[in-house]
Amino acid sequence: MMETMVAPPPSGPVPTCPPVHEFLQRKVAAGAFPSAVYAFGPAADRPAAEGAVGSMSLEPHAVAARRDALYDLASVTKGAMTAVLAARLADRGVVDLDQPLDEVLVELRGYAGRTPSLTSLLTHDAGLPAWAPLYRAPAQADAVAATIAALPADRPAGSGALYSCLGPILALIALCRVTGRDAPGLLDEEIRRPLGLRADEMALSPLPDSLAERVAPTERGRRREAELAGPGLRSEEVAPGPDRVLCGRVHDGNAAFLGGAAGNAGLFATAAALFRLGSALGWSEDFLSAAARRRLARVAAVGPDGGRTFGFESALGASGPGAPLGDDAFGHVGFTGTSLWLAPAGGWVMVLLTNRVHPRWVEAPMQQWRAEFHSLCRAALESP
Repeated sequence: MMETMVAPPPSGPVPTCPPVHEFLQRKVAAGAFPSAVYAFGPAADRPAAEGAVGSMSLEPHAVAARRDALYDLASVTKGAMTAVLAARLADRGVVDLDQPLDEVLVELRGYAGRTPSLTSLLTHDAGLPAWAPLYRAPAQADAVAATIAALPADRPAGSGALYSCLGPILALIALCRVTGRDAPGLLDEEIRRPLGLRADEMALSPLPDSLAERVAPTERGRRREAELAGPGLRSEEVAPGPDRVLCGRVHDGNAAFLGGAAGNAGLFATAAALFRLGSALGWSEDFLSAAARRRLARVAAVGPDGGRTFGFESALGASGPGAPLGDDAFGHVGFTGTSLWLAPAGGWVMVLLTNRVHPRWVEAPMQQWRAEFHSLCRAALESP
C-alpha cells in the first residue's frame, strides 16, 4: 500500500464532490467542453472524490460521460509516463539522468553546444525548438532523432527552459534504445504492473476497438494541427480523413507519425488510474526513491513560461493552474483538456480529464478553468 496522508477511502463507490461536480456541470452547459471526469483527494490507491459530467461523445452521436472513460492525456504523457519511466530506470541504475547521451542519441551529439541528457530533455533545457511537424520530413519515423537533430536550435543548451514537445520525444527514444524495449512494454513493466493497473485503465495509442465505447473522442480530422503545420498540408496527411472523429487514436500528429505513442503524447487513462499514478510518483517509496520524487518536484530550469521540474511544470511563482495549490505544487496539462497536479504540502493529487477539442478545437481559457477546479478541490479537502 502507498503511503497516505489519511486512510484510503473504503471499498465501494467513491462519492462525488457537489461543489466540483456542479462547477463542471456549469462548464459543460456553457459549451466549455462536452465532458469531464475528475478524481482528487489525499494520495492513496483510490481518490476521495470522483465524478463524471456531460456527454463523452457528441459526434457521431451523444454518449453519456462515465467515470471509467479513457481520455487522451496528450502532453500529460511527458510527465506521467516518460519522466516516470526515466526516474524508475535511474533508480535501478539502468540510466544516468544527468549523463550526456553521446552513445545513445548519437544524432544529437553537440546539439545546441552540448549533447542533451535525459534531464535537459525533460526539463526543456536542451535548446530545442518548441515544436515541428516531424511528419513533414522526408525521413521515416525510425529516423526521427536525425530529423530533430537537423532542426536549428532555439537557444544554447543550458541557457533556460523553452517548453518543447521534441525533448520528451527524444527522451523516450533514448529509453527504448537503452533498454531494448518498446514504449508499450516499458509502460507495462514500469508503471502498470507495479501499480496494479489493467490495460483497460491505462494504455498507449492505438487502443483496441473493444474499448471504443469507453473512449472519449477528440477532434474531427486533427484540423487544428493541420493549421499549425502550415500552408499546403492537407488534413489527410496528418489524420486518416478530415471527417473522421479520432477515438482511441492519439490526437497529436507527431505521436501518430511515430506509431501512435511517443514521449510527448499517446497515453490514455481513466481519472482513477491517473490519480493512482500521481499518488505513487509523489508519495510511494516502493514506486520511486525519495531522490527521484524530489527530482520530479524540484525546479531545475526556468524559462519565459515559468519553472520546469523533471518532466513537470512548477507552480512556484506562477499564475497558472497550479497556483491555488501552493508554490510546491507541480503537474502537467494536455492540449486535449487534461491535467494532473500534485500538492506536496497538502499531500493531495488532483486529476481533471476533459475532451475539450471534441468535435473541434476552439480557443478557450482552459488554464483559468483548471485553476478554478483546483481551488474548489482544495476548499473541499480543507473543509471541516
